[in-house]
Amino acid sequence: MTIPTDRMVVPWRSALLASLPGVAHAVTHRVEGMGAADGNVAYSAPRDTRDAWSMRQRWCAASGVDAAQLVTLGQIHGAVVQRVASVHAGWGAMPGSGQIGLGDALVTHEVGPVLMTLHADCQPILFVDPRRGRRRPVIGVAHAGWRGTVADVAGQTVRAMADAYGTRAADVHVVLGPAIGPCCYEVGEEVAQAWRDRAGDAAGAALRPSAERYMFSLRSANALLLNRAGIRAEQIETSTLCTRCEGRNWFSHRGQGPATGRFGAMITIEG
Repeated sequence: MTIPTDRMVVPWRSALLASLPGVAHAVTHRVEGMGAADGNVAYSAPRDTRDAWSMRQRWCAASGVDAAQLVTLGQIHGAVVQRVASVHAGWGAMPGSGQIGLGDALVTHEVGPVLMTLHADCQPILFVDPRRGRRRPVIGVAHAGWRGTVADVAGQTVRAMADAYGTRAADVHVVLGPAIGPCCYEVGEEVAQAWRDRAGDAAGAALRPSAERYMFSLRSANALLLNRAGIRAEQIETSTLCTRCEGRNWFSHRGQGPATGRFGAMITIEG
């Protein structure tokens, strides 16, 4: 079956990752009137799974990747990283298919699997070790809400790439995609203290007081943790899009409520 594409179905892409050979990536978003739920790609209730599968196919066709090869996990707002082999391609792709497991990040060096995490304000993080002149690339994708951020899912993903495939942190290129911005992400003392415990003296880079609460920057927090994991600043691209401010074009849990849809961050190695 041919999945229709049109000018509205244009995924968000990173200029940094687009410059690297051997990988394809895309981030879906909200398109008013697209399908039953504005382009949602998540299956969890109260969403229509048949419509979401249709949207996955449509977005993947527009992105040049195979929806039947998607790999997803049960996201738990932590720092568990799942290693993906070629046999896992399609796990969690279609409705009713079993996911690879629980966690918030996926890594692989296999051609075939299309790694995908789901988001509605939480930070999408895409990783590429291009391995120029050496075998094929190593890739990863992570979902980082505040809990995953303070658990250092970003650093754990880099370490998983190193442990499984010999990646050197200095070679990794990372994109922090669209997420809720520090303009809109108000948090309480629990989050602030958890971040202070993780960041120490550098906590102020991502946290500022606001009345009796705080404004937290997922992008700044994860950039700091990526730096600590050995990723060079010039190899990190950061989107300044705020999913709540730009709610017409992005799903936002804070702006639209828990029943809103989810957008997908996808990455694969080209064969």
